[in-house]
Amino acid sequence: MNARQFASDETLAGFASGRLDEGMALVVAAHVEMNRDSARALREIEAIGGGVLARGEAVPMLTSAEDALARIEETADIAAAPSQPPRDGGLPRVLAPYELGKWRPIGRGVAMRRVHVPGAEARVFMLRAAPGTWLPEHRHTGNEWTTILSGAYEHEYGRFGRGDFDEANEDHEHHPHVDAVEGCTCIVALTGEVRFKGWLGRMLQPLVRL
Repeated sequence: MNARQFASDETLAGFASGRLDEGMALVVAAHVEMNRDSARALREIEAIGGGVLARGEAVPMLTSAEDALARIEETADIAAAPSQPPRDGGLPRVLAPYELGKWRPIGRGVAMRRVHVPGAEARVFMLRAAPGTWLPEHRHTGNEWTTILSGAYEHEYGRFGRGDFDEANEDHEHHPHVDAVEGCTCIVALTGEVRFKGWLGRMLQPLVRL
């Protein structure tokens, strides 16, 4: 059995303190909503931050991150109510305030839909890939944070399943392979640019505006 993949303590601390761009924070919030271990780690970090505030030391908080944390806390009450159906086929409830674009194909077996996060610097979108799909090998000039909503994929840095968090930056170069049975749907926050490799990647580069 593969080890679970979590957001780093540094990322969770940035989320708790409101230092993250709202687009990046939204993907972290989806992960925390779906992953009990990261939710527990976040509460511990918040408790430490509360102790700092009690001592009178200033810790900056951004409204967007506070809202995301509030939506996470609300999910427990919402999930307990059987009359409340899951949104859009079971998407994380932290996505409820955001406008979702239509799915559009961006390659064989791969589709994308935008997640509109007003004021965010990061570009946020959902990707859906058919079972067994190999995504083009690529690297980034910024950060790529991904929460797996369903299914799984794997690459050089491990296997990532439902609720897992894949935290990549400009030091990472990977070649994702989607689960052969379940396929994969994920939500991604991206800064910088994606640089595809290989002849297929070079053909896709002008077509894919991530």
